[in-house]
Formats: sequence, structure tokens, C-alpha cells
Amino acid sequence: MEWVAVLLLFVFLCVLLNLVLPQPPASRWRRGVQTSAGRMTRRLRRPTVPDPDPFDTLRLQTRLGHLAGEIRRIESAPGVYARAHKLMAVEAAYDDLLDEACRLAGVPTEDELERSEEKRWREEQALTSRGWSW
Repeated sequence: MEWVAVLLLFVFLCVLLNLVLPQPPASRWRRGVQTSAGRMTRRLRRPTVPDPDPFDTLRLQTRLGHLAGEIRRIESAPGVYARAHKLMAVEAAYDDLLDEACRLAGVPTEDELERSEEKRWREEQALTSRGWSW
């Protein structure tokens, strides 16, 4: 038990001497260890994800609302020229915006699934449950 007290006293005196004595200039070996340790900590540390800009979210919601209105307009108008082509193009743009919105909101998406009404419905429901509206 005495050896623990002697060890603690030795460590305390070493720390005290380190604080009192002037620090020598950094050697090449010490700088190398510091840079290696810095690189290792940067690799191991998780990168911080910045919060999404609220104005980007608002712009995205506005664009989603515009495209949803465009889809409704194309579906309801009987005499639209090249209706199927326009509807496919607008739905593809809407699906891409839904993917981007899910990424911003942190909704996990199934990238391996192809575009379908079911996937679109799931993404819309997940965004709505997180407070998105368009």
C-alpha cells in the first residue's frame, strides 16, 4: 500500500515540475507525434453535419407545392398536348425534389427501389409526419 502513495507522490512531483520548469522548444520527434495524433483524431472524429438552412427548406417546400399543382393541372386538363410526356417529366422532377426533401429532413429512403406511387406516398407521409407542408 505504501508503494501506491509513493507512486502518487512521484506523479504529483513530476506534474509540479512540469508546470514550474520552462518548456523546451518542440523537437522534431514531438512535432511528428503531435501531427500524427492530430491526423488520427480527425479520422476518428465524426464529421459534424450542419443544420439545414431554413430558407433552403422553404424554397424546397415552395417548389414541391408548385410541382404538385402542376401535376394536378396536367391530370385534370383533357386537351393538353403531349400530356403523358409532360406528366412523366413533372413527376420525375417531383420525385427528385422529394428525395432531396427526405435528405434534408433526415428521412431514410430506399434508394434501391425504383420510382413508384408507393414510394412517393411513403416519402410524402414521412415528410408530413415531420411537419413539412407544401
